[in-house]
Amino acid sequence: MASSLDDITLQPSDKAVLKLPKKFGASDAIGAVVELRTNNPFGDQSFFLELFNKKGSAERKTKATAKNFLKYVDNGLYDQSIFHRSVSNFVLQGGGFAAPLVSSSEGGMPKEIQDYGTVKNQPGNSNLEGTVAMAKLGGQPDSATNQWFVNLSDNTFLDEQNEGFTVFGKVLGSGMDVVGDLASADVFNFGGVFSQLPLWTPPGDVVDVRPDDYLTVDRARELPAKKQPFSLTVESSDEDLLKVSVTKKQRIKLKAAADASGEVEVNVRSVSLVDGSINEESFDVLIGTGPSMRQANRKTRRKKINILVDGGSFEDPFYRFFDSDGDELEGFKINAKKTYRFSRLDNADTHPFYLGDSGFNKASSQLIKIKGDGDVNDGIINSERLTFKVKKKHRSIFMQKGRLDYFCTSHSSMIGSFPIKGANASDYLDPQIQAAIVPMD
Repeated sequence: MASSLDDITLQPSDKAVLKLPKKFGASDAIGAVVELRTNNPFGDQSFFLELFNKKGSAERKTKATAKNFLKYVDNGLYDQSIFHRSVSNFVLQGGGFAAPLVSSSEGGMPKEIQDYGTVKNQPGNSNLEGTVAMAKLGGQPDSATNQWFVNLSDNTFLDEQNEGFTVFGKVLGSGMDVVGDLASADVFNFGGVFSQLPLWTPPGDVVDVRPDDYLTVDRARELPAKKQPFSLTVESSDEDLLKVSVTKKQRIKLKAAADASGEVEVNVRSVSLVDGSINEESFDVLIGTGPSMRQANRKTRRKKINILVDGGSFEDPFYRFFDSDGDELEGFKINAKKTYRFSRLDNADTHPFYLGDSGFNKASSQLIKIKGDGDVNDGIINSERLTFKVKKKHRSIFMQKGRLDYFCTSHSSMIGSFPIKGANASDYLDPQIQAAIVPMD
């Protein structure tokens, strides 16, 4: 998970270039990510795989098989390899042969790729559409070496055949569109292992297969989070005070106006080109000098409203809320224009507290921003605290349709909702709504 962007202070006419937080823009993949860049002529050329080498990446972790696959990737043996077998609505298979350097009329033929020996079978993950599995010899469950295939449909019968085929990864995001383009190529029978050979261009009456006719993986490489491609956009809440842009190195460029004074919210949004996952953050830029700067600082401090949360109980409303003077808040409502800092009354260490707008233990939407300690699975206790606010550009939507739930991260039955100031009257988590969001303890 990417860390947050910190608020900053600028003087009028100041410029700044900010680096993105670590892993900002990375995919949601848990396992290792591999890019396979092909010679697909119809659209995107790359598709990405997530390998099941980490806990939580799949039902069964296939660390040994993934390690075997990465050995071929890291040593460049899959570069210029071909897909030598294509069966409609079944599989697209490669990894075993390299493309020739010259056409078949000049003696060019696919060459077997060196293998590193067999890897022990690791069945357990189902051969569903979009998953990647190891090919092997019939009747020899532990015979997989370097050949692999993408399942073009749900081939669950492979889960049992030959003691099950090892599914060790999956195609991410829109990658199956690229795989679909590859699988759409015409198939030709050249006998033996090339009896279902896909080619971009039919060889014609005089058989002459050129190197470019083969479906190739031009390059295979592992992509750590910091190298995964993504698109980036930034937006200033007030372009008259602060102009923002993205540099070629995907950093955030800021330029304060000459007479600027005030606070600007900058929204940053990335879309992973690996799996389409979205990462959105925002930070505040405080601009001003002299007395006006001190005024802005005081204004910022006033905007943060301290809310103390008691130790909690199993009885509705589950938590009681107090102001910084220790007085209990009656009829407390969330003002979408304010920033709130929540901490525990008397450093309470019971019933970990958290909040969000998507229900119990669920990540919040892009309408709100939560910073600080804790998360949806492990709320704040003791001296921990969190800050909540509604993003400026989403305030009207939040007031119309938004909600803010509070809950104990350890007990799903302890969940309530704050009323929203200015919102239409609605049912704030009545029992029917609560049952729809989360099963009761």
